[in-house]
Amino acid sequence: MHEDPSFRGLSQIALAALLASAAIPALAASSAGATSGSSAASVAVDATSGAQSTTDPSKQNDETIYVTAPPLFPDILPERSLDQDAIDSYGASTVDDLLGELQVELGDDVQPLLIVNGQRINDLSEIGALPVEVLRNIEILPRGSAVRAGGTSMQRIVSITLKRHLRTATLTAAHKVSTDGHWNADRGEAMLTSVKGDTRANLTFRVRDESQLLESQRGIIQPAPLFPFALGGNIIGFPDTSGEIDPLLSALAGRTVTVVPVPGTANPTLAQLAANANQQNTTDLGQFRTLRPALRNYDINGTVATRLSPWLTANATLHWSRNQSDYLRGLPSALFVLSPTNAFSPFSNDVALAFFGKKPLHSRSTQHAGDANVTFNANWGSWSGNLNLRHAESRFDFSTEHQTVFGNIPIADTVNPFTTDFTNLIALRTDRTSSRSFDTLADLTLNGPVVSLPAGSVVAVIESRLDWNHLNSTSTFVGFGNATFRRNEQSIRGGLDVPLTSHDSFLPEVGDLSASIELGRSHFSDAGSVNHYTYGLTWEPRPPFRLHASIDETDAPAPIQTLGGPVVITPDVRVFDPLTGQTVDVTEISGGNPFLLPQKTKLRNVSALVRLVPKLNLELNAEYTDSDIRNFVSSLPEASAAVELAFPDRFLRDANGVLTTVNLTPVNFQSHREKRLRWGLSMNTKIGAGTSAAAVSPGTPRPRYRPPTYLQLTVNHTMVFSDEILIRPGLNPVDLLHGGAIGIGGGRLRHQVDSTAAITSGGLGLRMGVSWRGPSELISNFNGVTDTLHFSPLLAVNLRAFADLKRFLPHDDWARGLRLSVDVVNVTNKRQTVHDSFGNTPIQFQPGIRDPLGRTIEVELRKVF
Repeated sequence: MHEDPSFRGLSQIALAALLASAAIPALAASSAGATSGSSAASVAVDATSGAQSTTDPSKQNDETIYVTAPPLFPDILPERSLDQDAIDSYGASTVDDLLGELQVELGDDVQPLLIVNGQRINDLSEIGALPVEVLRNIEILPRGSAVRAGGTSMQRIVSITLKRHLRTATLTAAHKVSTDGHWNADRGEAMLTSVKGDTRANLTFRVRDESQLLESQRGIIQPAPLFPFALGGNIIGFPDTSGEIDPLLSALAGRTVTVVPVPGTANPTLAQLAANANQQNTTDLGQFRTLRPALRNYDINGTVATRLSPWLTANATLHWSRNQSDYLRGLPSALFVLSPTNAFSPFSNDVALAFFGKKPLHSRSTQHAGDANVTFNANWGSWSGNLNLRHAESRFDFSTEHQTVFGNIPIADTVNPFTTDFTNLIALRTDRTSSRSFDTLADLTLNGPVVSLPAGSVVAVIESRLDWNHLNSTSTFVGFGNATFRRNEQSIRGGLDVPLTSHDSFLPEVGDLSASIELGRSHFSDAGSVNHYTYGLTWEPRPPFRLHASIDETDAPAPIQTLGGPVVITPDVRVFDPLTGQTVDVTEISGGNPFLLPQKTKLRNVSALVRLVPKLNLELNAEYTDSDIRNFVSSLPEASAAVELAFPDRFLRDANGVLTTVNLTPVNFQSHREKRLRWGLSMNTKIGAGTSAAAVSPGTPRPRYRPPTYLQLTVNHTMVFSDEILIRPGLNPVDLLHGGAIGIGGGRLRHQVDSTAAITSGGLGLRMGVSWRGPSELISNFNGVTDTLHFSPLLAVNLRAFADLKRFLPHDDWARGLRLSVDVVNVTNKRQTVHDSFGNTPIQFQPGIRDPLGRTIEVELRKVF
């Protein structure tokens, strides 16, 4: 690939920008010298509010004033603020658990910019494994606030303030079961945490184990087999496998006999066989197929952060994980042909014995992943810098067992077919694929004011990025061998946040109005140069109301794994064929596609925030998004009518029209356009005052502290106005809102409602989550006749109750820091139902397949020492 002339030397420029960080000490020296040695107390400036907090000088070893970050956001009211009581109301164990729940409530699909104690972090792993006990408060700033901290105008900011001193050891153990039975999961967690001023360290070890769940344990109806295979075996005609076995046997039975079970005797006669005419042995394949595999996961995370000097902080994180899975995919099978010349055959012509093999076929995967991440944050004057260095490696190994011969196996004339185990003659093969990826990243971001305007300072962001990716894959699958894929990336990005008016200084009657612009250019060694730009406008006419609008356009090649991932061939995968209405077992091909074109994404976004009743923290939020994606990259989903007709070469059939092979490696669809609105209300208010020592009159006995009671409510409604995919030019668009689909999961939901309610008091709490998914449809074409599959609406209710046992046992030291939690998912045990116009449910849409677990209950014990 020829390099874009405009990009010549970009790697050298970006590298020079990274090395320029070496000049930071010189720039910071004067700043540090001007602020040190003049105070008896340490002063920390909160990056979100600019407020100073002074700590007791007796607890400090020096008298330096540490400036954690410039006050970037004194003029932005948080969209949501969580103090310790609000944090406790979630009953979460770790920071990543809590942030995950907050992101679901916000409905945000863009990762926020994280700031901890005024310092930007680049990866959640730097703080995600910390216990929630380290948190003092969390503030979530509205979308568009991240530009001034080096982020993008599409991002929110999540600002986290940690406690200054904490030392804990935390142990967690949990057991989870499905109330329908046959499935359970166990998880454990151990954490060591130390926070002392600006230095923190944490080591977390996690393990999770899940049992397998078989199809038979959910009563899954199996598709009719081509032949009456069974572990006990059945005798059928040959070569006409659906016809008469032997005229002499039919004469003895008094009717035409097409199947009899293999007898348990060594020398059966036709008369003995006639007694079981047209009966057969059966085997439920669901006993050898998993709805959910057996899983085991290990995860270790260690992080250390400290202040190297008054102007420089550092954070180092090491992370390693190992994930294993084991699927069962049914039994091998074969027809064994018995000739009348066999000395033990009672038949006058050829017959076939239909047997299943005794051992199920397995598909196993193992993934190892590790990464090292080092982040430096520097502050000099009013400017900040963030340097992130990261190296990650991962290895994925996959093996699958399958039959290599599907023909008929003759039985030697000297072998007794009624006393011999033939299943070891079924030829099996284990294919393996392995991939190993390497990713090395260096990223430098600088941000700070560049010029003053009447409404305030213009803040600039400059980012340079170097990224090296390497992927090696090997495969023993026929037709696929070893492959190597490399990608180098050099990027540069610049942005400005420009204040236009200010309610304090310039045109106050307009309120706060600011504009942002962001331009970026990246060069990829395999895809050439691409551009990125974002325009944003934020208006806050009065503090209770905030409006943000942005247009973001990004060109990006597909991820390296999507392009160069190893090809995997998995037999006996059960799929629904919408062109025949059958559920069949096929050979599935998945993996990467190196011929994908770069994807072009344009997002138009408008969001509004109205603070209705500040005393109740009652807020109304709304967000409209219009996404337009060209060369839309997607793994080809399991067959829908539109996809099968558009990609007939990806769906192979036998001479009878039965689907046999599906190739689901990713493709470029022409475009994907969606318009949606998400709006909702949130409230967090105190409904009961607590009791504290300050409220007790002098001279009276000091009562036990009783924390206040809080009520939290959130409700969000998502409406999709349009959602269409154009597979390729010349075809009609697939309308996902009116029965169209590119997979078997049904069309797009037009309406979706998500809500939570919580009442908490200190370490006691009850949370309820309610979600409603509207109905959807899937248009299918059975044998040329168009029909519609109807997917029912679904209401799901989840509950979580937790209690700090110290509240009930105040005088028992062993109860200190001990919390009991009970989590119930899908309280009503409802599952979505699917039926066609005649009320029939296709096999692949059985409720147990769509939701194998149903209601689950998890009990957790957590102890903080």
